Amino acid sequence: MTKKELFDGLNYIDDQIIEEAQPTGESAGYSDEIYVKNHETHHGGKEDKNRKKHKKFARAAKALATVAAVLVVAVLGTEVVRLNNRIDELETKTANVISQNNAQNNVYAGIKSGAKLGDYEAASDYGKLYDVAKKAEASIRNTASGDLLESADATGITSDASSTNKQESAVGTEYSTTNVMTEGVDESDVVKTDGKYIYMVEDGQISITDISNGKPGEETLFRPDFEVPSDTVEELYISDGKMLIISNHASDKDETICYSYDIADPTKPVLIGKARQDGFYNTSRKIGNTVYVFSDTYIKTSDMNKNVALQEDNLEKWVPQVNGKVISYDCFYIGEDTYSGTVVSSFDVNKPDKTIDAKCIMNNSGEVYVSSNAMYLYHSDWSASREITKISKISFEDGVMKTGETTSVNGYFNDKFAINEQGGYLYVLPTSNTGSQPVNSLHVLDKDMNEVGVINEIARGESIYAARFVGKYVYFITYRQTDPLFVADISNPTAPKLLGELEVSGFSEYLHMWDDTHVLGIGYGDSQQSKIKLTMFDVSDPTKPVEVNQKLIDSSESWSNEFVYNYKAILADPEKNLIGFTANDYYLFLYDSENGFSLLEQQALTYKNTEGYRGIYKDNDFYVAGNGEIKHFKLAE
Repeated sequence: MTKKELFDGLNYIDDQIIEEAQPTGESAGYSDEIYVKNHETHHGGKEDKNRKKHKKFARAAKALATVAAVLVVAVLGTEVVRLNNRIDELETKTANVISQNNAQNNVYAGIKSGAKLGDYEAASDYGKLYDVAKKAEASIRNTASGDLLESADATGITSDASSTNKQESAVGTEYSTTNVMTEGVDESDVVKTDGKYIYMVEDGQISITDISNGKPGEETLFRPDFEVPSDTVEELYISDGKMLIISNHASDKDETICYSYDIADPTKPVLIGKARQDGFYNTSRKIGNTVYVFSDTYIKTSDMNKNVALQEDNLEKWVPQVNGKVISYDCFYIGEDTYSGTVVSSFDVNKPDKTIDAKCIMNNSGEVYVSSNAMYLYHSDWSASREITKISKISFEDGVMKTGETTSVNGYFNDKFAINEQGGYLYVLPTSNTGSQPVNSLHVLDKDMNEVGVINEIARGESIYAARFVGKYVYFITYRQTDPLFVADISNPTAPKLLGELEVSGFSEYLHMWDDTHVLGIGYGDSQQSKIKLTMFDVSDPTKPVEVNQKLIDSSESWSNEFVYNYKAILADPEKNLIGFTANDYYLFLYDSENGFSLLEQQALTYKNTEGYRGIYKDNDFYVAGNGEIKHFKLAE
């Protein structure tokens, strides 16, 4: 056999594979917008025929590959390496064709929204996704002897403008809600109330306590319909007679499972349905009835070669899934060599088993900021020998997500409130350590993530600890040995400018707009963090901010204060005139301009230095709830 005859034979096999793989008739066409949103299987229908065709094709491809191997064996000499490479190309093409046909007929989750997410590109097929993950796995094994990968395999990959905390029921009951980043965008938490009951996460179950008569009454302990006893409750939502419980499920892989219940009778929740997605729970948001869930996942390909991995029956073994269906390959966005990423899915709380949309961004996982119409996924990247933060924008409406652009800024975000969208612009306040000292900057990005305004070289030698964007101003705290409060004017996005600066002792970890001319700061009074400090800043003249009141609280016995890293642990309600947080005990303060901060209540807690306590109110009743206990007292009329 001559070399020409051999290669003609291989080319013939190539043509046969492509010809055999092409969809025919109705199955050849599918929407560029939606692959299969509400997919149903009917016996004897189009899907059954396509399944049979794929199996027939797989058998034919295997037989043809065997013939190709025989042909290669017949050739001796220096052409063997070349022929092996040719066979590898042929196998890859075979696998990718199988992958693409599977996507057309048997991949369910995700709506195609764009070929790119900035410099992240939608995968052209599952073969591309496999290649990127495989390369990342190999790199990690080579640099860390596989320790990191094995750890991820065993445990999964973990991560981590407030509205007025108030809601009024139909009968006029006024009660507090969770402290959130964006007004109108709800966030899950470990304690919630609907004004009639307190719902509290407690040891894998939900404590539901009647507060309709003010004082805590009958308690119901409810355990969700977990699939295995080891599943954990992370957080929950309560709204419009529905309870959504978010849990982490670990069996052969990590999953986030959301259980939706009807709580018309809160003592007897009725399961509506479940939503599930691969990955360890990161965070979530809820707008109206639409829920967006983010989880950190990884793609493990080490135990399968490419041809095996891309077979239809094996996709579910390594491709992340949503509601039991693998995510469509063109809903994966790949921009770097990594096997980990963020899965985001959306669903209606009334129909959790019906996925609206799903995406997976291969970004090494990270943090999330969500505005009223867009989500921004960001993470630190050291690939350029300096720390940068990559930010990717995904717009959404009623659960349907549309990919946008990705950009990078030097540095990292030291505070979750250092990123904010308003008026169609994204504002970010990173701290960079590229030189011998930290330095800060303010960047303004337009809807396409192009920088249109910037302030560089802010407070060299200090780091941003807290920030708050309100209207045409941004307020932020930096820290080294003093506590400077900066005010910047952002009314003109293309020309932001610093207006004023104030230096005081200590530093704030959290800022909250108290009224039109005052900003509340909560943090520490010294670098040893032995005293918690409440500060009220007068910013009526933004060029000359003034500290008008302060209060120091001994925290020498408190080594873990949740308010430092979790804004949801803070109650700051100017209308109700309440400021509450936990520091060993639960502290509740009032504020007025003449007397400053006044301690209203100090409640001793059973579990010291423990996260999970929340202060909530209903009319003039106040409750400190968390870790299986509820403290109650009356507020003054």
